[in-house]
Amino acid sequence: MKRDFAVAVKAIIIWEEKTLLLHRSPQEMESSYMNKKEKWDLPGGGIHYFEHSSEGLLREIKEETNLTVKIIKPLRLFDVIKPHIHLCIFTYICLYEKGDVKLSPEHDGYYWLTLEQMEGYDIPSWMKRDFKQAFLEMEWEKQKNSSK
Repeated sequence: MKRDFAVAVKAIIIWEEKTLLLHRSPQEMESSYMNKKEKWDLPGGGIHYFEHSSEGLLREIKEETNLTVKIIKPLRLFDVIKPHIHLCIFTYICLYEKGDVKLSPEHDGYYWLTLEQMEGYDIPSWMKRDFKQAFLEMEWEKQKNSSK
């Protein structure tokens, strides 16, 4: 059995107390190498060999959403280990800078949601946890910067 290793980057993009949630297209779900059942997604994807993770993240965000963002800081690293692949996924907190969302064929819908609005969606618990943590981190950063 062939085994593979990959690195992916994902973004929690924050804009005015909201975060961007993407809905995966049926074609993307069907062709997925890792998860054919999850309909929700964060902007991002695999990085190329010799590509810095931040460059790959900005490239993927632009390709998938047409947005320009500022990377603030890493939020989480997690591993997905299956018999055929080991995938390391780095999630970053990003701030929206400019652009109108224009989706790639990987996604067929998007939502800018507050934490309260998220509760009404069937979003995976890990994603809700990371959204909440990202907002807490940003609040902490604001407080830290205002006390200087």
